[in-house]
Amino acid sequence: ANYAIMRIEKRKISSVGRICKHHERLKSEYKSNPDIDTVQSAFNYHIIEPKKKYRDVVLERIEEVGAKRRKDSVVMQDCLVTASSDWLLSKSNEEQAEYFYYAYHFFEDNFKKENIISAVVHMDEATPHMHLCFVPITEKGRLSSKEIIGGPKGLVGWQDKFYEYIHEKY
Repeated sequence: ANYAIMRIEKRKISSVGRICKHHERLKSEYKSNPDIDTVQSAFNYHIIEPKKKYRDVVLERIEEVGAKRRKDSVVMQDCLVTASSDWLLSKSNEEQAEYFYYAYHFFEDNFKKENIISAVVHMDEATPHMHLCFVPITEKGRLSSKEIIGGPKGLVGWQDKFYEYIHEKY
């Protein structure tokens, strides 16, 4: 079976720097993830390149919309997009890129381009995948992961919507 895979994790400000270092390949070694082939990291590419480190971009976006942030606020959604390894690896690099750009548009349409701080495709691990990070800003300019994602039940709904979106083309 072939699967479109989308995972979303909540991130508080204390973890944003660590996530940035991993997604943007800013570390010199990756002992915790031996699957990363740093020679292949040169083939990673951005759909949306962050203007600065994630922490700075996240805080700027929150300030820009005038949202309030508590110490324990979820300030970023960390998304992983991939597909069944066999299916994805059977595609050319161009077809893989088309898949990731198509998936990116799902996030842009649903969570707004201005809230997306980074979308990077990793070609340096066993299965290509995209990490996409966005700030959960509501229509009314509030910082609210709960309102944007809707908790565990809401996440299931988003995964269903993502599947339907991907299924239209693939």
